[in-house]
Amino acid sequence: MVSLPRSARLAAWGTAWLHSEASLDDVVDRVRADDEPHDAVDVPGTATATGLSEALVALRGEGTKAFLVALPAPGDPSGLGGPADLNGYAVDAGEAVISDGAPYALVPDVRTFGPPGDQGHLVTWMIRAAEPAPAGPSLADADKELTTSLLAAGSILTDLDVPSWRPEVEALLGDIRANRESDPLPRAFPPQAQAVAARAARLLAVVQFALGDDGGALTTSEATSRRSALTPLERASRSALAAACNALATR
Repeated sequence: MVSLPRSARLAAWGTAWLHSEASLDDVVDRVRADDEPHDAVDVPGTATATGLSEALVALRGEGTKAFLVALPAPGDPSGLGGPADLNGYAVDAGEAVISDGAPYALVPDVRTFGPPGDQGHLVTWMIRAAEPAPAGPSLADADKELTTSLLAAGSILTDLDVPSWRPEVEALLGDIRANRESDPLPRAFPPQAQAVAARAARLLAVVQFALGDDGGALTTSEATSRRSALTPLERASRSALAAACNALATR
């Protein structure tokens, strides 16, 4: 199963914890996955770096009622309400977690270490001042837009030759074509959110592989055509994934 972005995992599991549907240890374990233990800096009321669990407890004490994920991209600051410096950090990272109820956001700073094939990650969550997150599309609307974008991409997605040099994509394409189910979110999330999160995460991974490497495109024109067809699907996948991960906070 494709892994969700760290901020998506933190928003989903952190909100489940705030709703008494998960333990704090569950949140930390799900967010950390195979990383080294996560740190947090600039935590309210704390002068030094802390662990992620201490940061979440502090944010709850500041009034946080839920966490919302933002998955922005250059030119598309979706899910971000500002200020400008936060938007800049979040767009650079490609993700952020916005507190609902307190004027803060968390942005992960990820450092990779180790040789190829045996790499690890050091993750520090930077807590920054934030304006409230703008209202995003409903889960139903985001799912509909994802379906529309997938149909519009047409044969481009079906005919992707990415698996020829990115074998891991073949399994993702197989899952998408077979509509295989998975439960990437806490059990407290509604079934539609689970289904949309699984599909959006797989599509996002495939499209990002394709947009990040034009190795299979025979000509510049073909590469440009692929990018034009897949960019709207990438945007719709990010939007649908965010809507699914925010479903517990917004329902």
